[in-house]
Amino acid sequence: MKLELNGDELLLVIIGIVRRINPAMLKAEGDGFTVDFTPMIAKEELSSDERLLVKLRAAAEAENASLELDADEARTLRTALERLEKIQKWPADVLDMSRTLRSKLSTVV
Repeated sequence: MKLELNGDELLLVIIGIVRRINPAMLKAEGDGFTVDFTPMIAKEELSSDERLLVKLRAAAEAENASLELDADEARTLRTALERLEKIQKWPADVLDMSRTLRSKLSTVV
């Protein structure tokens, strides 16, 4: 399935998957976050979650944030977003965006 994401949606799924892989990779910076990919660079073999993060990173660096996802990747992102919603209190608009995105991801078979 091809999924088009805006910048905010892409950032949310990146945060969700990083929190699933290694929360220490998230670095608070100013009024936002950066992701430190250094722990992944040293690895010889990446897990499926790490490969998905690489795919998300490539989409974020591209002008058009479009992803081709299979059912397992969509399920991983849905689970990561659901967990992210529960681990801290989010503004209503972020929760709405996450729930809408999870709904889109649930259509991937």
